[in-house]
Amino acid sequence: MGKREGTDKGKLERRNILRVSSGQHERMTSVESKKLPGLAWPRWLPESCAITALAGLLAYFLRVSWRKWPDPIVDSSQEWYAAWRIAEGGRLFHEGRWNYGPLSAYFNGELFRVFGSNLTVLFTANLLIYAAILVLTYMAFRRAWGWLGAFAACAVFISIFSFSHLTSIGNYNYAAPYSHSSTHGILLMFVALFVAAAWCRGESPGFALLLGICGGIAAVLKPEFMLAMGMVGAGALALRFLQRNPVSAAEWALLVAGAMAPTLLFTLGFWTHEPFSAAFAHASNAWWRVVVKPIASPGFVAGQSLMAGFDHPWRNGWTEFKDGVCAIIVLAAIWAAGCFINSPASKKRIALLLIFGGIAVCLRLDGGWFRVGRCILLPALLIVAFTAGRLVRACCKPVELPPSAIMQWLLALFSVAMLARMPLFVRVYHFGFFQAAPAAMLIAAVTVAEIPCWVGKPRAGRIAAAVCGLFVLTLPCISIAARSNGIRAEQTQQIAVGLDRFYAFNVEVDTTGALVDWVVKRLATEPPGRVLVVPDGLSINFLSRRISASPEIGASWPAERQIQELRNSPPKYVVEISLDLTERGIRQWGTEGNPGYILVKWVNQNYVPVTSWGEPFSGTNLKGARILRRKTP
Repeated sequence: MGKREGTDKGKLERRNILRVSSGQHERMTSVESKKLPGLAWPRWLPESCAITALAGLLAYFLRVSWRKWPDPIVDSSQEWYAAWRIAEGGRLFHEGRWNYGPLSAYFNGELFRVFGSNLTVLFTANLLIYAAILVLTYMAFRRAWGWLGAFAACAVFISIFSFSHLTSIGNYNYAAPYSHSSTHGILLMFVALFVAAAWCRGESPGFALLLGICGGIAAVLKPEFMLAMGMVGAGALALRFLQRNPVSAAEWALLVAGAMAPTLLFTLGFWTHEPFSAAFAHASNAWWRVVVKPIASPGFVAGQSLMAGFDHPWRNGWTEFKDGVCAIIVLAAIWAAGCFINSPASKKRIALLLIFGGIAVCLRLDGGWFRVGRCILLPALLIVAFTAGRLVRACCKPVELPPSAIMQWLLALFSVAMLARMPLFVRVYHFGFFQAAPAAMLIAAVTVAEIPCWVGKPRAGRIAAAVCGLFVLTLPCISIAARSNGIRAEQTQQIAVGLDRFYAFNVEVDTTGALVDWVVKRLATEPPGRVLVVPDGLSINFLSRRISASPEIGASWPAERQIQELRNSPPKYVVEISLDLTERGIRQWGTEGNPGYILVKWVNQNYVPVTSWGEPFSGTNLKGARILRRKTP
């Protein structure tokens, strides 16, 4: 006891000394400001200018992308349809395919029930969630690396990841994501970072319960966030033990209880209308479809391998290593530029010119700035190692860990954990809009706020290093934003009207948007009845407010099972529409010798065409759509 009291007394004395020295520094600064009023400016002014610049960036990218966020038929349509059916009293997993945890679907369904089932409600809610993500991102990086690091991280986040359209599919953004579980999970993770940082400081049953609840919510969203929560939780536990502050039995119990609560609540809810085993499986669907009952179709497995970079592991690994080394050389050049400015040696300008030349050479990454994600993994891993070493050294001293070091450690762990689904194919497009964004923001913050601190005390070198860092970050932001804006300019085809209105590619670029809009308008003139869209297209069901025929028709079921399902419960209408399924390993769906051919043949035998535009399954690059009505028995 005496030893602990002595240690606590020593800590209190050190804190008092820090407070006194801090107060003296503030008084000295205020005196200097009074002596030189013409040369001083308020401390809040630089940060206020940075926040204003971020607001301007956000307004610009929102204006460029306004209502151009969704894809007309792929991915996000499943989210709209599920939320609409839940709002109408339907049941998830019985009304359509669902590959993720149930939380986001029921959250959106409740929004539709309260505010009305239309896309404007969903867009508004998503933008509010995005605003919360942005605020928490700024707060987290500000605590870790100051306002300049927070500015750089948020500027990269807004410019590259938030509202960009960089592929043929347009729903990899925060306003109309392909999966709302992805954006809801990012918000959850930033909340969890602050909870974990608070829990690291000492025993707290309340924060233990909150951290467990965050982990439990991740378990009803997506497996990526389960892994990230596990990494952040393990990092927080490591800090507790490094500080010789073990977790109490009460905290362990509350952690476990909080982690189990969301799954248990959903299980009890599903149990009211289905067996307990099915209820638990549906409540655990986020990881059930990965561990227990994974999707085993050859096209899906091949697509997942491709997206993770395992299709050519050695080649992809070498590319990432090579680009990562280039990125590290660039960071070293930024540090060297600051050091040269601070050094008393002669010919500083020539040396600085050589440094900038080295930067320009190393910036030539494979594939240009569009492939800049390839250089993210190696620097992110080094930052994890650096922050871990800093924490270990700090824990060896008898002082309290600074909040900045704790947040740096947790941010680094979170960022690397989010790259686990694309370890050999890190990218800023596609799934990268939420999986690679944390690591890119981490590197941006370190570039402009950490590296300048290593060049020495003189301000000139620090400013030079920070300016070089901002310059290097500006190049990919401008290049990728220009690519996205060029694609956005082609999105002039309006789909639907009123509160469901959004824009897709014009017919010169891609006829899919025009086909969807045409089908929705033609269905509006037909009598009520269920509609089956093949091979996929729940956006048509949602926009026309028509129930789909079956949850799995046109997906991964065998053709015989699909036809049997249609015989047992035939829909009144069938819509055939061209759709690119190469991502699933299908080149020409519905044509002879390809998936869907038997199903299309059966449909054409039992349904009569109502109207058509083009030929949906011609086997060529020409696209089309056809509406068919069931023959009168």
